[in-house]
Amino acid sequence: MIEVLAAAFFMAWAVGANDSAKAVGTAVGSGIVGFKRAVLVIAVFTTLGAVMGHSGVSTTITGLAEGINPGYVSLVLFSAATAVTLASLIGMPISTTQSIIGALVGASLSLGLPVDWGTILRIILAWVLSPVFAALMAIAVYRIYKPAIRRIKGLKNLELAQKWLVFLASAYSAFNLGTNEVSNVIGLAKSGGISNPNALLAAVMAFGTLTFSYEVMMTIGKDISPLGPTSAFSSQFGASIAVTVANLFGLPVSSGQAIVGAISGLGLYKGERVNGKLVMDILKSWVRAPLFAGILAYSLIKLFSMVL
Repeated sequence: MIEVLAAAFFMAWAVGANDSAKAVGTAVGSGIVGFKRAVLVIAVFTTLGAVMGHSGVSTTITGLAEGINPGYVSLVLFSAATAVTLASLIGMPISTTQSIIGALVGASLSLGLPVDWGTILRIILAWVLSPVFAALMAIAVYRIYKPAIRRIKGLKNLELAQKWLVFLASAYSAFNLGTNEVSNVIGLAKSGGISNPNALLAAVMAFGTLTFSYEVMMTIGKDISPLGPTSAFSSQFGASIAVTVANLFGLPVSSGQAIVGAISGLGLYKGERVNGKLVMDILKSWVRAPLFAGILAYSLIKLFSMVL
């Protein structure tokens, strides 16, 4: 039980260090919200999402972990968290969701347990479609938002409206983070025998945001494509819509994939510079992270099975 709780804390911290940047990265990168305020947004709204949000994501993850005993659940969490932490060290916004799924598959294969490939394929399809859907949503929001915001008279009123809208989009995205990514950790923690860990893990995730998320925030908010207030709101809100739709279907998609797709898609639509090399590096990391987590989980479980 203690090892599961420790591994769940590590995973929640890693989610805060990496995935929280996707909720507030556009706001911080565009200069609308300061880093400390962004951490506060994450702490409050992610906790609300984890406690109040009701998606089928936790149930999906718990189903994939069926048959894995609590001791090995801790190794799954550790493997996924290690993959995420290594990516955060280089400021790469990877998918913690993919890392967890990869670790679960590796654990199941190592233990000789059946893998629900139908659910896995459904999740992978959602991973492929969510960045595209997020890009389309960001473009749609931009087309509606830009002419609407122009109707506001007075520079101060315009700036105030833009700041509040970007803040609200970030809060919405942080809430989604609680109902989606944190739910992944919650689902595994429950499989490991821990009951009602929602608020505690959300708090640990907020600490991860405070201590280790700045580099990933800058990657999201500055390095992919230039972001002004209008683009920041449209990208963040479009990505949040995509994640919300996935939550409704119980699909554990990545907010990171959604926001990268939204920023890149909107940038291309507006004819602005998009850092193609960085986007390709991010895409590669989306493949490498689950493979690394899966191989590590497979190897650790095999090792512990031989020792115990």
